[in-house]
Amino acid sequence: MAAACLLVCVLPAAAAAQEKRLTLPTFVASSAAAADWVSTYQALKFYKVRETNPMLRPFERSPASLVAVGALIDVGSVSAWNVIVGRRHERVAVAGLWAMAAFRTYITLHNMRNMRRAERR
Repeated sequence: MAAACLLVCVLPAAAAAQEKRLTLPTFVASSAAAADWVSTYQALKFYKVRETNPMLRPFERSPASLVAVGALIDVGSVSAWNVIVGRRHERVAVAGLWAMAAFRTYITLHNMRNMRRAERR
């Protein structure tokens, strides 16, 4: 599951990096998203935590479906960001991708903390 999530998140988004300067931030943001989805899957599957994203909450009972839908949203969002914003405003696109990477890293750490809390219950 983790390998499939990594492929879905990283490869298409990296291919969508039109400008050379967008390649590294796209890869890092996609990798952070993949880490988020792996930790989300584990938290939902093994620790029975709740999904807080209202768009993804309907898929909460099926962690694999939730991850698949979320990863597809990420691929589309990052690809559109790179094409629409990246072509005209490369610096803004790079900054947005780094911000996404930082936020998704935070979410991954948050998921891991929630798993530790659920373990203690």
